[in-house]
Amino acid sequence: MRPIAFALSLVFIFIIPWEGVELPGLGAVAKSIGLVVAAFWVATIIMTGQFRKPGPFQIAVFLFVLWNAVSAFWSADINETVAHAGSYVQLLGMVCILWDLYTTRTALLAGLQAYILGAYVAIGSAIANYFAGNVFYPRYQRFSSGDTNPDGFAFMMVLGMPVAWHLAASMSATQMGRLLKLVNYAYIPAALLGVSLSGTRTALIATIPAMAFGLASLTRLRLAARVAIFLFLTSALLFLLPYVQTLESFQRFSTTVPELTEGDLHNRTNNWAEGLASFAEHPLLGVGSNMYRSVNSLGKVAHNSYVSVLVELGLIGFALFGIIVTIAVMQAWGQPKWDKRFWLTLLAVWAIGASALTWEDRKTTWLFLSLVVASAALIRRRDEAAALARGDEPKAQAIPDTQRSKSPPDAKEKPYPV
Repeated sequence: MRPIAFALSLVFIFIIPWEGVELPGLGAVAKSIGLVVAAFWVATIIMTGQFRKPGPFQIAVFLFVLWNAVSAFWSADINETVAHAGSYVQLLGMVCILWDLYTTRTALLAGLQAYILGAYVAIGSAIANYFAGNVFYPRYQRFSSGDTNPDGFAFMMVLGMPVAWHLAASMSATQMGRLLKLVNYAYIPAALLGVSLSGTRTALIATIPAMAFGLASLTRLRLAARVAIFLFLTSALLFLLPYVQTLESFQRFSTTVPELTEGDLHNRTNNWAEGLASFAEHPLLGVGSNMYRSVNSLGKVAHNSYVSVLVELGLIGFALFGIIVTIAVMQAWGQPKWDKRFWLTLLAVWAIGASALTWEDRKTTWLFLSLVVASAALIRRRDEAAALARGDEPKAQAIPDTQRSKSPPDAKEKPYPV
């Protein structure tokens, strides 16, 4: 049962980047796969009697979700807030499933690879929309995958860039490993093409840390491999450049600096000002989950995750969200040099995206925050095993990994099969 639950979770991660794409006969599957994963996972727990005990991160997420639900008591629209809290409950389930199933490095890399493969589907959908003339925003001819907003689509693609660099450098020298290396390196120009089609300026900024990490990762390779990869990526970009330059969406990038220095960030600053004025009136509790539209004259969401949480959930909810993010950063910081750089880069890209998007309730956010914590737990367990092998006492951790609520007969925690 557990291998089936894990395989279904990979399908779920694969779907996340293109969940806004409607494919003939697959729409219902895409929407229900999360429930199927949850059902198999619950059945696995019942049959095996094993469940990985939650750690500080999962507890903090639970409290954040609980606070979203409690905010219905002072919300202007209790039904809207309760419905939104229900979505958060599903995200909490996803966080718990990832924590329980992703207990080996093989599983972790498989999950990251599933995301990249799914991102390819999203990019393909955006290209198909371009050739079909299905414009999301007529101004600047901006395209996206399915019915996903171009801004959200672009950031999902940029989040995949450090993931692809990391996977390419982590793959084995087997035939499959070499194939996946090519798939992951090819993702870089593909993602840049997707960002160009979207015309999302903040996503363009987010590519800077992603590319910096990628170029730094090349130092781990032999000189011949560095030259080969550099030539491959350069050739791909030079091939795409003549086509990309003709896109109106690409030309929108030329307005990035003027918009940052002289503009209102596409009316975002006015939106934030109205939200913060509401926060001044309800500083402790906020106005209720998913109620940001009710406190601004534009009737829009915040387009900033930090402002959104602060206004909707007040200082209490903002503190809980801050604790969650802080735990993720600490977990990333405590990992070995290579993993540390990867996860911190990924979090930096997410932080840039969260400053322009309302992403505190998106699956992508909780997917990567959960995987950061899962990766840190693997490192701690490896270090503890090495210490025991040397006969040393395990060192105390700032955020200790937790054991399963029911241990196997030999009292040693073993990773679940993948």
